[in-house]
Amino acid sequence: MKIASLTFMSAAMTALAAHADLPAPPQEPVTYDPAPAACATEEFTIYFERGVTQLGDQAEAVLDAVAADSAQCEYFRIEVAGHADATGPEDLNEKVSEDRAESVTAALEARDISAEQIAIMPKGQARAYAANGLIEPLNRKATVRLVPVASQSRDS
Repeated sequence: MKIASLTFMSAAMTALAAHADLPAPPQEPVTYDPAPAACATEEFTIYFERGVTQLGDQAEAVLDAVAADSAQCEYFRIEVAGHADATGPEDLNEKVSEDRAESVTAALEARDISAEQIAIMPKGQARAYAANGLIEPLNRKATVRLVPVASQSRDS
């Protein structure tokens, strides 16, 4: 019996030694899906000429950037604030700021952003004056804030 078991052990050791000399099979490279880009609060600004509420050519590039960045977020809301300068009556400036915000909202909806994710905030001529008391022409604008939200707060 001892001879049979020694012969078996010898054969097993020879087989193991033969496999020990072989190189390991090549491994396929490990690939991972790219991590999603960071979804952070961002603010974009669209400027208008005096009394104008329709979007200009510059606005298209800004709105494309808003849409591209929002596509990186699973859950988000967008705040659109329309502004006006202080030339003209206050009630007209309120209407101009609302129309500017609505123009931006319509353009965002055309880029497949749901109206439910957009809040409009007409600001009128609030903050239309510079620190020195002069009218601030850069207040002829709409600001767009992309705000990431947690999935729980989206449903509430």
